[in-house]
Amino acid sequence: MQNTYYVIVRFNIQQEQFQTLHSLITAFFEQEVHAATGFISSQILVSEDKTLVTNYATWESKETFDTFAEEVVPKSEISKKIADFNPVRETFYEFEYLEKSTS
Repeated sequence: MQNTYYVIVRFNIQQEQFQTLHSLITAFFEQEVHAATGFISSQILVSEDKTLVTNYATWESKETFDTFAEEVVPKSEISKKIADFNPVRETFYEFEYLEKSTS
């Protein structure tokens, strides 16, 4: 059984770069990621001052993400523009899901 795979990409930016980066991330997901096999969802998280942007993406498995990263990302003009913002990527497997207690 494959575990859900999470890809977290962080950007530390200047406040005036926020709108450009946000537009690029949105376009990348709308145009290239949403149709990818194994992609489940994504969230863009932003600090109050808009200097920290985090994209939190969920994939069915490491294998589906790796295929996307190898086949789509290197050819993507949008991805190349996003790379100019020096993203830091971290990946995780779901280990345990802790729900809110009802008691």
